[in-house]
Amino acid sequence: MRLTFEEGTLLLRDYASEQAPPAFVWDARVDLFRAQAHFYRESLEYLKREGIAFKNTAPRYQTLKLSQQAPPKPHPHQSESITAWQQHGRRGVVVLPTGSGKSQVALMAMLAVQRSTLIVAPTIDLMNQWYDLLSKAFAIAVGLLGGGYHEIEDVTVATYDSAYMHMERLGNRFGLIVFDEVHHLPGEMYSHAAEMCIAPNRLGLTAPPERADGRHVLLDTLVGPVAYERGIRELSGEYLAEYRVERRSKSRQFPAN
Repeated sequence: MRLTFEEGTLLLRDYASEQAPPAFVWDARVDLFRAQAHFYRESLEYLKREGIAFKNTAPRYQTLKLSQQAPPKPHPHQSESITAWQQHGRRGVVVLPTGSGKSQVALMAMLAVQRSTLIVAPTIDLMNQWYDLLSKAFAIAVGLLGGGYHEIEDVTVATYDSAYMHMERLGNRFGLIVFDEVHHLPGEMYSHAAEMCIAPNRLGLTAPPERADGRHVLLDTLVGPVAYERGIRELSGEYLAEYRVERRSKSRQFPAN
């Protein structure tokens, strides 16, 4: 039996049994069992647990040898978040306020996993910021997918739009996927970017991920549960600048004629 990747999905080829792993359904169009790509890890675990012999040709991601140039000493909440994420099986969401160093958490995850990595960001500006950060941190070639760029490397940064559009072809290229501002992911279109990717290691970064439409509950399936969370009040002062709430009047003042 062979486990393969095709157009954002997993296929079981040369499979004689009538009972496929959970998440696989019979696709009469091709006479094969098919599942969404994000069930890759669960499918591997099932096949190994059941003692089913198979050849795995789905992944095309690489083992890396990343080394961070002049790494900063991590803050306690950064170290705690990576420990918690790894205890959750290297899947899950880290919730930290703006300015608390979420990007360094992503770099630490990359160093822990050492697999081809895709960073997904909501805007072109953030994509470019990630590109600069990764290029300096690891001194490697970094790919870009979005804003007119289509350069795929073992470490690549994409916008959510471009990840959604191209994941059916690139979904087996990365062993770690990091979703920056992950509260964007559960949108009806963007969620397909996670569904069509086999990455067994997944990290979501965000401030509180709740959405008005309630679709944040999908993050458990798409990325994993909240693995670690700290708020502004817990980190303000030592690790965040003190903040102040200003209440502004709704009245408007106009210059005199």
